[in-house]
Amino acid sequence: MVEPILIDGRQAWLKHYRDGGSRLLSLGALKFVADKLGIDPLRPPPHHVGAGALDTEARRLGELAAQRVHVPEVIGRGRASLVLSDNGKSLASWLRNARDDAQCDQLVRLALEAMAKAHAQGAYLGQPLPRNMTYDGQRIGFIDFEEDPLEVMNLAQAQARDWLMFGYGVARYYEHRPEALQALMHEAMARDASDVQQQTHQVTGRLQRLAAVCNRLGAQVAPAGACATGAACGQHLQRADHRHAGDRLVQRRRPRRAASAAGMSRASSRGRPLAYAPVQTARAFHAYHRRSFFPAGRFCA
Repeated sequence: MVEPILIDGRQAWLKHYRDGGSRLLSLGALKFVADKLGIDPLRPPPHHVGAGALDTEARRLGELAAQRVHVPEVIGRGRASLVLSDNGKSLASWLRNARDDAQCDQLVRLALEAMAKAHAQGAYLGQPLPRNMTYDGQRIGFIDFEEDPLEVMNLAQAQARDWLMFGYGVARYYEHRPEALQALMHEAMARDASDVQQQTHQVTGRLQRLAAVCNRLGAQVAPAGACATGAACGQHLQRADHRHAGDRLVQRRRPRRAASAAGMSRASSRGRPLAYAPVQTARAFHAYHRRSFFPAGRFCA
């Protein structure tokens, strides 16, 4: 739980770390699917709670600050809580309130540039979803580091996970302009290391092939396979996207409209790159989505 406090007239945040379930069963199932499909960047990291979550977040904040990533400063520590400096409003709130497409694109471009810069410093961000990113009018920042992907993957995989997480989280703001998001992400990812690009492409390529198989099975059969495999692949992204939804003073996002299978099929037949979900998560599988904004080979050396 996170609550706002004032220290010498300045806003700060008191974050409490409570004991809770370890989610061993669900995380084990997700790991099994990720291993079977060979999509290492989507392997779920351990879900820390209580003192474990506090220690992990404090350590990660220190590491990222040393890598010149804009993260909250730890200005106090208790037995089960941290006092964190304010990083600005969430990027999600900025995107929801963007006055037009141009402002939305500018915010996303700033976020992508901040991610690319962090990667160049050897950093990885864990859950760079819009609700876990901030903007104070000058700098993009990052919050929420209770999990550490490097516990279950290498650095290139963790950085690829950053792109996948961000693309998944921001796609909802580009439902009617997927090509614009594709161009923005292509520009940013082109500056990242080739092994990171390769890891990102590997995930999307394998899930695209699985989506194509589901599509060929037809509308009557595909949902079963899509739900079984796609939901498992996407669950930890959706869990991260909605986890602790009531813990921060951030409004819940507007419900997204479900895409029809016919509509997605028509768009795919025109060859248009769709940006509903870059990693072909459960929602994409349900729509028998064949494409993402990481087209085959585009980002690979």
